Amino acid sequence: MRAITRISVLLTVLMALASCAGKQESQQTTEGKVHTFTVALANVHVVDVSGVRLMIDSGKAGNEPALIELMEEAGIAPSSIDYLILTHGHTDHAGGAAFFKREFGTKIVAGTAEEPMLATGHNDDLCSTGMIGSLLKSSIMRERYPAVVPDIAVNDGFDLAEIGARGVIMAAPSHTPGSIAVLVDNKAFVGDLVRGGLVNNSLPARHFYMCDLNKNDADIKRLLGNEQIVTWYTGHMGPLDVAAVKDEFATSM
Repeated sequence: MRAITRISVLLTVLMALASCAGKQESQQTTEGKVHTFTVALANVHVVDVSGVRLMIDSGKAGNEPALIELMEEAGIAPSSIDYLILTHGHTDHAGGAAFFKREFGTKIVAGTAEEPMLATGHNDDLCSTGMIGSLLKSSIMRERYPAVVPDIAVNDGFDLAEIGARGVIMAAPSHTPGSIAVLVDNKAFVGDLVRGGLVNNSLPARHFYMCDLNKNDADIKRLLGNEQIVTWYTGHMGPLDVAAVKDEFATSM
């Protein structure tokens, strides 16, 4: 029975990977357009804020050609990215950072506490929250990416006006010590604070890896306290309506 369950879980993951192998979506909000590019289940978001073009996360190392192809199909030149903000240093979020910095001169922004992981180019320890995480952990821990040094290291409350944009950085250290969320107008780019569902992408769920669930709940609760935010843009699947996040995590907070 356990083997059948594992096979079922793996099939679900494979189906999700197939559906997100390479796609781009654009959402027009009252505060502007968000482009989301998905390669191998990892989301990269691009948003223009006060004339500054921000890219949130960079996907895995080696996936840059597929990502660039999607960006160019949407009319976004990689060289037009002013700042690449890394929500954290895991391989599927920071893997392409060194490439963008080297090839296009993109400025890298990351949490101060994330600098040690970015300097090593591989994931820190992962704490699985379920079977999917347990099954994938060994392969994920073997992944590597070119080390990168942020041009700007940020902490909680960093004002994006310092880079000519609009918004604020919120520390969200429950996934990794230096994880951050990027708050712009009515949007929050939350990295792996939560994720969308594998089948129903708009259904909020606990991330596959989280070492401190109480801290995760505290970070979620803190962000939910910002009533200006209506949409959470996640690192995997999503986006999520804030009301759905409240409903999903109400009992744990």
